Amino acid sequence: MSGLPLLGVAALLAAACALRAGRAGAAETQWWTSRTAADHTRSQAEGVVVDPDGVLRLGPLTASFPAESLVVAWSLAVLKDGSIAVGGERGRVMRWSESGGWRLWARLGSGQVLALAAHGDGAVAGTGGAVFAISARGDTTRLATTGERYVWGLAPAGEGAWYAATGTRGRLLKVSRGRSEVVLDTEEGNLVSLAPDGRGGVLAGGDSRGRLYHVARSGAARTLLDAAEDEIRAIAVDGEGTAWAAALSVSAAASEESDAAEGPQPARAPVTGGRSVVYRVTPEGASRVWWSSPQPLVFALATGPRGLVAATGNRAGVHRIERALGSTLLLAPPQGQVTALAAAGERVWAATSNPVVLWRLGPGPAREGTLISPVLDAGRFARFGRLRSEGRGTPGFATRSGNGDAPDTTWSRWQAVAADGAIASPPGRFLQWRVRLDGRDEAVSEVAVSRREPNLPPHVEELSVAPQGQGFREGELSPRTEAVTQTLPGGQKVEYSATITRARGVSELPLWARGLRTLQWRASDPNGDPLRARVLVRAEPEGDWIEIGKDLDATLLTWNTNTLPDGRYRLKVEVSDREGNAVGEELTGEMASEPFRVDNTPPAVTALEASVEAGRVVLSGAAADREGWIQRLDLSVDDGPWRLLSPDGGFADAPRLTFRVPLADLAAGPHLLSVRAVDAAGNAATRAVHVTAPRAR
Repeated sequence: MSGLPLLGVAALLAAACALRAGRAGAAETQWWTSRTAADHTRSQAEGVVVDPDGVLRLGPLTASFPAESLVVAWSLAVLKDGSIAVGGERGRVMRWSESGGWRLWARLGSGQVLALAAHGDGAVAGTGGAVFAISARGDTTRLATTGERYVWGLAPAGEGAWYAATGTRGRLLKVSRGRSEVVLDTEEGNLVSLAPDGRGGVLAGGDSRGRLYHVARSGAARTLLDAAEDEIRAIAVDGEGTAWAAALSVSAAASEESDAAEGPQPARAPVTGGRSVVYRVTPEGASRVWWSSPQPLVFALATGPRGLVAATGNRAGVHRIERALGSTLLLAPPQGQVTALAAAGERVWAATSNPVVLWRLGPGPAREGTLISPVLDAGRFARFGRLRSEGRGTPGFATRSGNGDAPDTTWSRWQAVAADGAIASPPGRFLQWRVRLDGRDEAVSEVAVSRREPNLPPHVEELSVAPQGQGFREGELSPRTEAVTQTLPGGQKVEYSATITRARGVSELPLWARGLRTLQWRASDPNGDPLRARVLVRAEPEGDWIEIGKDLDATLLTWNTNTLPDGRYRLKVEVSDREGNAVGEELTGEMASEPFRVDNTPPAVTALEASVEAGRVVLSGAAADREGWIQRLDLSVDDGPWRLLSPDGGFADAPRLTFRVPLADLAAGPHLLSVRAVDAAGNAATRAVHVTAPRAR
């Protein structure tokens, strides 16, 4: 791996809070319920924190300071005078102060300023394989050229020297007086994180083997942690010497295809499927997973008087890790990711990327704060009922709704929730709620929002009637290959499957199948309600509809037409969503088939004669069908297999056919000649004649 960081743009995805109930029908009231910290993974919060138990309350006072000239904040340092330095793209180091706001402090070539560390009245910075000193006035001095492509981290090494974590050869260097020496050469692609151990040594993390290395002041090196994940992205050390390491299962690095002069370039697509955890590692090397991030990336760690703080993406967040597996979400800004972090006294400083905004958390509590829920997706158009909350005080709630998965100008405006919880937002597919807290005694432990889908009628999308006695049809429906067993009204049981196939020539149907018609339909309900079907038939053109099947949950039906007179008919399927809706709210949909013919009357072989002419047998005759046409003529000699018999003219396509065929290959002696006529419905009739073939001359 090359170690070029991947900074995803966090979008407000349409992710609902935990839905506590299973899928319900349109008739039922459904709820979005938020009561755990995980339910607020994609919430946006400022001044409101989410504690490990999912309780919302006022947090630290927050303030934000956009840096419009930067896109990415790679590094952050709190300077001696309290101002903040931020390293960004194109070699720029910006400086923010309370009195002067943002200004360009230094420009260090054209690469990315990946590392910053406060030093005296100024700072030390790493970019493009070089280490620079920046004075308080912004003057720059090159301290050393590393010979590496990137400098990812800097830490003091004493006596004016600095440790530098580099890439793309995964080396830890010590730079001093214009020279650099290799302290540790690893098998990592990059050493992407670095932190002093508090005793003159450093801890370094790699991006490809998931190892945390410790180099003591003496120069002795060891692997302190070999994590299951791929990358140690960030490191922090507390006052007791305990190390905290953020490990990622997918690297926060892109490919090495970016321009060498520009250095790493931020990617614009969010990482998916990743996993980030924070390990607690004692100075002796004992380790355990302490916290699992709700987001796929942890970009930075910092320790302060109130504990360990982590910065995350894809969804930007600042989390205070208060206990094993428990954290408080201190800040969830709308920007892409929080990529740089520092703690100083009672303040936490966080810099976001895409775009760059500097956030200050503390000192002191916020007087008011706001949390906006994720976009809640009903899946379909819905009406919204009431919002209820549990907790303390009287927090103010508002909602907005729309039909796009991200709030935009087509969404409704924020509207206050009434005292009884009634939601004023218009119906739609998506909803968001917002809570405002303005008192230290206010807290929200649970929020639930009710919704109900208006019932929409079901649709019959396709209906087909198979040829008589056959369990197949032509069309686009998926075949049903499993066997279907059905008991017909007369008590007869049939087993069949619907197999889609091209039409073939019709042969004689078995007796049990004559008169059976298989129909198949496809229906759907916009609300996902269960459907029951009713099937009716009528004689064309204006007969009364007669029910032949009801309360069907299958989409296949075999119908025995033997009791009907021959003629043209039409079928209709009605589907109802009655089972999924309240009394009086059920709806139906229907579709009628194309007209089709019922023909249960077999044809007749009206004439059959065998004669001897010129020393050979000649078979002649005629066949007719009353309702349709003769589709096939067959001949069997002496009860042998049936063979196709061509009618006069060659086409089997008329209600009456004649035939005259010489049989030159008959052996001398008596023979039984059988002729079978099959109509288009598969009905068949057979007639036989005896003949004596003469001896050959």
